[in-house]
Amino acid sequence: MKRLLPFAALLAAAAAPPGDAPVPIPGAGGWGLVERLPGVPQPVCHARINGPEADTMLLLNRDRQPILAAGRADWHELLGEADVTLSIDGDPPIRLKMEMFNNLVMKLVDDKALLDRLRRARTLDWTFPFGRYRADVAGIGTALDALAACARRHAAEAPVA
Repeated sequence: MKRLLPFAALLAAAAAPPGDAPVPIPGAGGWGLVERLPGVPQPVCHARINGPEADTMLLLNRDRQPILAAGRADWHELLGEADVTLSIDGDPPIRLKMEMFNNLVMKLVDDKALLDRLRRARTLDWTFPFGRYRADVAGIGTALDALAACARRHAAEAPVA
């Protein structure tokens, strides 16, 4: 949990107005990119797509590995580790250990095979301890590319100490 907790706070800040409105990512369906979050002085690139059952968010950690998060405004007081299953595009579900914080369920995607599958995904079917949810994520590969480009752009702009 300690590894993702700072990122959970950033994603939670993304839901709090006022912040930058998501800018549509060309070629990525309903995905949007946000570069500034309320209360966070430095740029924070994060991509999101809202859905009727669950919102999906992407953020990069310091090592530029993606963090995949699912969330809903009406989920509350989630905390700790959870056993979750994820079906990508209707394929047999895989078991994941994920971390929960407030209204988010997050996973550091450090497995290349999983990342490759996610890049091509159109739907994610989540089974959490508290229910089943579907997220339409068409364009997620393009959203990941836009997120990486945003992070590189801001890294290049950062002052050298």
